[in-house]
Amino acid sequence: MENILKILHKDGVFVSESHYLASLIKTVQYDTIYHEHLRYYSLMSLNYLFNKYNLEVIHAKKINTHGGSIRVYAAYKNKFKKDKSVKKILTFEKNYLNWKTFNEFRTKVVKSKLNIYSILKKLKDKNKKIYGIGAPSRASTLINYVGLDENIIDCVLEIDGSYKIGNYIPGKKIPILSEKKLYQDQPDYVILFSWHIASELKTNLKRKGFKGKFIIPLPVPRIES
Repeated sequence: MENILKILHKDGVFVSESHYLASLIKTVQYDTIYHEHLRYYSLMSLNYLFNKYNLEVIHAKKINTHGGSIRVYAAYKNKFKKDKSVKKILTFEKNYLNWKTFNEFRTKVVKSKLNIYSILKKLKDKNKKIYGIGAPSRASTLINYVGLDENIIDCVLEIDGSYKIGNYIPGKKIPILSEKKLYQDQPDYVILFSWHIASELKTNLKRKGFKGKFIIPLPVPRIES
């Protein structure tokens, strides 16, 4: 914040984007909680932070990045008229971000784990082959929390050129291999760990020749064609 003040013109506007706490809770994004993400902002928390440095939020907008983010515009106090979006989002948060919501989130996380495992168990009982697609950091959180291993997911695939190829999912013996293996082996199912862009991934994988089905782990675990 001190460095922002050094570079911000008196009539300037500072724009930031943060992973949005309300979206994280609403879509059960426990998989995005890991070492790089130490803070999860609400507009209330950002408003509090800016106020401490003689700044104020003049406009706010919810965006789809990373499964739900918030774009916030801040400026020195009394320089610009506040957009109605600020009051609207703050009012929403005051009603939504409470202990009841957090407790419900905890329950949904546990149920999500059980539901994912239930889907995978039924498939493995039928000797179905399951690969993973994408090895972002969020995949490590989900895999380790749910308790998946190489006996459930044969491998996780990354596009050629990824430095992750030839390594393993952290904490597990699930190998990370080239995406080419998907089209050669044609497994029955793939689980999309970057589920927040599932529609784009499905279209891309089908176009490249994948003929199986997709497991979407969050926010509600399900199978899609």
